Amino acid sequence: MLHKAKRNGAAVCCCVLGLVSGVVSFGQTRVEDIFGRALNQRGVTLVDRDGYMANPLIKIFVVPPTNAVLPGSALVQADGPRLYFESPGKVNPGGPSKTVSFANATDRQPLRLSIFPDRDSIDEHYNLTIVFTGANNVKQTNAVPIHVLDQDLQRTNDLAAILNFDRDSTGFFTNPTRRALVKQAADDWFYFFGGMDLDLVGIGTESTYIWSNNFNGGYAFNNTNSYRGYQLYAYGTTNTAHRSGGEASYSGRVQRSHGVALTIKRSGGFEAEIYGNYNTLGWLLLTNDNDWLVTGNLGHETNDFYSIAHHEIGHALIFNPAHPGFNTAKIARAFRSAAVTNYYGVPVPIDGFDHLNGVIDPESGQGVFGYEYYGGIPRKGWLITKLDLLCAQEVGYALRNSLAFAPLALSTQAVATATASLPFAFTFSGSGGIPFYDWGVVSAALPPGLALDPFTGTLRGTPTTIGTFNFSIRLRDYGENSSGVTNEFTMTVMPAPSFSLALSLSGTGTNSQAEVSLFGTAGQRQVVQTSSNLLQWAPLATNLNATSLFRVTETNPSQHRARFYRAGLAP
Repeated sequence: MLHKAKRNGAAVCCCVLGLVSGVVSFGQTRVEDIFGRALNQRGVTLVDRDGYMANPLIKIFVVPPTNAVLPGSALVQADGPRLYFESPGKVNPGGPSKTVSFANATDRQPLRLSIFPDRDSIDEHYNLTIVFTGANNVKQTNAVPIHVLDQDLQRTNDLAAILNFDRDSTGFFTNPTRRALVKQAADDWFYFFGGMDLDLVGIGTESTYIWSNNFNGGYAFNNTNSYRGYQLYAYGTTNTAHRSGGEASYSGRVQRSHGVALTIKRSGGFEAEIYGNYNTLGWLLLTNDNDWLVTGNLGHETNDFYSIAHHEIGHALIFNPAHPGFNTAKIARAFRSAAVTNYYGVPVPIDGFDHLNGVIDPESGQGVFGYEYYGGIPRKGWLITKLDLLCAQEVGYALRNSLAFAPLALSTQAVATATASLPFAFTFSGSGGIPFYDWGVVSAALPPGLALDPFTGTLRGTPTTIGTFNFSIRLRDYGENSSGVTNEFTMTVMPAPSFSLALSLSGTGTNSQAEVSLFGTAGQRQVVQTSSNLLQWAPLATNLNATSLFRVTETNPSQHRARFYRAGLAP
């Protein structure tokens, strides 16, 4: 009798079972992404960007079950208090909900989902629950995971905001929570600004105008401290309209770096209305991110103090003609830098109130500076947008390295060498953009036996063919209509490692047994077969555990005598 062992390959009688990504069981409401991938098992990935800013809206599609009786509808709910759908939809402390309708089996209803930011760096996990109801009133429920990729970095600001409350004569800022919220709002802006190597501002060299009540007169105040950064005077005030204010110092000087004049000022003021925002209902001092939806900051509501402070400090730092850079843009009636127009598509108009009226941030769907009551997301807490910061850059601020501005990139690192018959895994590296990535092979072919995971960028499998292979990988981020980036790669598959087979018999008569020992390479799976004529082969054993030493023992004398007698090993 003859014997042989085969490596994994085309002739091996062995199969590996696994999960196929994106497979959806019959009868589920399907969820797909903009690339057409099924998300029911993989889930939806949201991003919570570094810094306290509005996060991208992630577009998905809801597809009715294949066995549904239509027309029908689906109630879609998420279980995170900071999650929200694009409007119209409902928000509540337990999470948002939205209903979509289907006319026929080919209906794919778009749904946009995002998350209000937090300041930690912890990834989060939630569930998207879908309850589908058909025309026959039959309901079907399934859940899809939601993964939140938190990009927050715990780092100090490069540019300092120096807060001064000494000019407050109303006592409004004797409250430590109000002071802390003003500092937080200022720091949230400054988080995104580079240090710019600013010159020191000496004592008594910077003049800032301090307003009286009703914005009716005031006085100029010279700094009593030296500093490097931006000095912001925050103080209480009241006026007939009950509005707050914010501005850079017209009487002050511009920042300088190594003596070179910049287009931004060195100081400014934030005037906080002591009675409320356009009313006398007081203020909500909200410090928990989960409370972002408590108020919409409308005139008939008690307003969120952080939201209004954030806006008025934005005037003081950026959106005010006292800054030469902003004044230039306002005279031109729009921000027109390449960074702004490349992102927004056209110049961003500036109105008479120094607001960006009518403008929606493309990625987050939120109304930008001065247009916070509008946009495609719930009109609740106010946030910095990516477009706000690109405008700040045009005014004269340097933006520090932040993942929100990192362009999509695909690393060109060399692909590891593989070996035929041995399991292989290699993960391509991508960065930037909106990191809910789609990976694909766009030219040539991968080595036989390998496949690319479209969600993770991992090349995995057991190669079966030796040689050198050239192929192109494309990485797309979750920006709609993005063409992505493509790089060419080369990888080598080396010949399979050698192995040896040993046969031995022990004992006599009914106590005899045969042992087959196979010496190979860990990770390699072999199939041991027997044949009496080299034409027909019968399986003896398979090394499913892929161990380097694999033994098979046959204790049935009639079996091992039949198998091994002709080899001269049987007694």
